[in-house]
Amino acid sequence: MSYEIDQQRRNLIKFGLFSGLTLLITSKKAGADDLMDQFANDSTNQIISVRIWPSDVYTRLTIEAEQGIKAKFFSLANPNRFVIDILNSTLNTVLKNLSNNEFSNDPIISGIKVGQFNPTTVRIVIYAKQPVSAQTQTIDPVNLGSVNYKYRYVFDMYPANAVTNHDESAPLNDQLLAFLQLNADQDKPGVESSAKSTIAKRSQDYPEISEPNSNPQVEPQKGKLLVMIDPGHGGEDPGAIGAQGTKEKHVVLDIGKRLRDLINASSNMQAQMTRTQDIFIPLGTRVAIARKVKADIFVSVHADAFTSPAARGSSVFVLSDSGASSAFAKYMAVSQNNSDLIGGMSFQTRDSAVSRILLDMTQSFTMRKSTKLGQSILAQLKQINKLHNQDIERAGFAVLKAPDIPSILVESAFVSNPIEENLLRTEEFRQKVAQQVFDGLQNYAKTNYKLA
Repeated sequence: MSYEIDQQRRNLIKFGLFSGLTLLITSKKAGADDLMDQFANDSTNQIISVRIWPSDVYTRLTIEAEQGIKAKFFSLANPNRFVIDILNSTLNTVLKNLSNNEFSNDPIISGIKVGQFNPTTVRIVIYAKQPVSAQTQTIDPVNLGSVNYKYRYVFDMYPANAVTNHDESAPLNDQLLAFLQLNADQDKPGVESSAKSTIAKRSQDYPEISEPNSNPQVEPQKGKLLVMIDPGHGGEDPGAIGAQGTKEKHVVLDIGKRLRDLINASSNMQAQMTRTQDIFIPLGTRVAIARKVKADIFVSVHADAFTSPAARGSSVFVLSDSGASSAFAKYMAVSQNNSDLIGGMSFQTRDSAVSRILLDMTQSFTMRKSTKLGQSILAQLKQINKLHNQDIERAGFAVLKAPDIPSILVESAFVSNPIEENLLRTEEFRQKVAQQVFDGLQNYAKTNYKLA
């Protein structure tokens, strides 16, 4: 009897030890599995947006994610393809919808396929309509008022002939300039452009913003002043955004085209534009474009915002090499110079002409001419709108740093002001702004140039 009891006790102890050990092992395994799942969730980068910006010059694909994006790409031929592998990511609705885009009006992309290449890698295959080169960059988060982006991976594609006789490893700035020159040559009579395409209006374009006459870039003519019109922002960089959703980039592009048409209809001036589409161009490239075509005057057009919606009125700014003329001017310069951070700056020149000229920003002669130009246009703007300041303002605007071209920045009105946002949304006011800037240019030209 005593033996049986002892044996039962021993069996119970063994069973208890075994059960406890099994429970411990099971619990540890479950805990490890939970930890691995949590680790997997933490390590998977969530893609929150994919945007495509096509143009005659290049097409930009931007991938935005919650964490820093790790990616690699390679190209394939026959047919022309680019393969982008996004690491530490999984397919979601945003990525799946990328294949549903319409690319009939895109000069570069013919189609896109997206799939889960392996458990931790999403593969994007881009099919190209023509031989294409590409350049990538990663951009850290930007939080600037109404513009807030997470981590971005930018994939810029441009026709391979844009870098003919150029190093393909050169910055996109150089390639853009090369292709712009190519397009200028193809605008000549009898020359067909394979890269040209009509870009369909995108859904984010406001119906209130009309499309003025689309004149081609004109060939420089002797005896005429060449005015480079620079509509601010574009593409990834919307500029200021009003309470009604009005984006600065659309408004100023419309004003710029209206100004171009007025200038090209005149007998003593001609105009070109840094951008005629909704694309991003780095600030330094805008300066370089003006210098490349030997522009006589540079006019950058904006419709900005301020910290207070009460701020209103038109303004004209010129470059300063000795600090800003006011706290307001300093704020506006910082705001405009942030454009490269928002849009994704590809302006990484080596020993190019652009990098050298940016070191020479203090040519007093050019700055005096810029001041006269600014005063002439400010005098016209006060006829259609209240002035924010009765005199021109000065600050270190990056887009005004051409040492040999009189340059001004026109703030047509404040899109952050409810009254002026309503004005900017009307064709009538945008036409008035273009007309007054044109009249100011004419007055300046009559007193400062002897034209044939």
